[in-house]
Amino acid sequence: MIRVRNLSKAYQTGAVKVPVLKGIDLSVKVGEFVSIMGPSGSGKSTLLNILGILDRYDAGEYLLNDTLIKPLSETQAAQFRSRLIGFVFQSFNLLPFKSAIDNVAMPLYYQKVPRKQREAKARKLLETMGLASRIHHLPTELSGGQRQRVAIARALVNDPPLILADEPTGNLDSATSEEVMALFSEINREGKTLVVITHDEEIAERTQRVIRLQDGHIKNPGMKH
Repeated sequence: MIRVRNLSKAYQTGAVKVPVLKGIDLSVKVGEFVSIMGPSGSGKSTLLNILGILDRYDAGEYLLNDTLIKPLSETQAAQFRSRLIGFVFQSFNLLPFKSAIDNVAMPLYYQKVPRKQREAKARKLLETMGLASRIHHLPTELSGGQRQRVAIARALVNDPPLILADEPTGNLDSATSEEVMALFSEINREGKTLVVITHDEEIAERTQRVIRLQDGHIKNPGMKH
């Protein structure tokens, strides 16, 4: 599903160009559950942003579902992203003035899905997440674990084949982190491909393969557990 060859990315800081990714080679097959680990500043989030078509790369190749990403226009990239990728973030990224059901339904609103249909789909997902009694609550009225489950439901609402998660348990206690990872494992068993960025060895142990990133290089291609 994901094929990356000799990928590089640098950021301009004043007059200085700072290399972040330095010739990354990476493959993730359909249905895999993979974690990417590395110390702060190793390029994990930059790599995830590129995989999520949120950021451009400088050189090399990135193919998603056999489509080369670099030539896509902004509009094509946005359409490709909304069709194929769901995102889960450490900070949940929920709209604070919208209820749980409205947050989950939001991606469908942008796809012009009629209101009744998008609410029905959002409601069903939230019920699946064990949040049936919380669908009309605002994010501030939910616990951290509940907010992350709302965020996961939102990532799934378009039924994308790929879920990208950036430190999804970073703001959660260990018991809630376990619940979230169990949920990810279940989503993976249903056929979704998952790539999770984490700094936590215990979280990485819950995935099928760990890819280690250091100083913009991949130290190992990832070993199966």
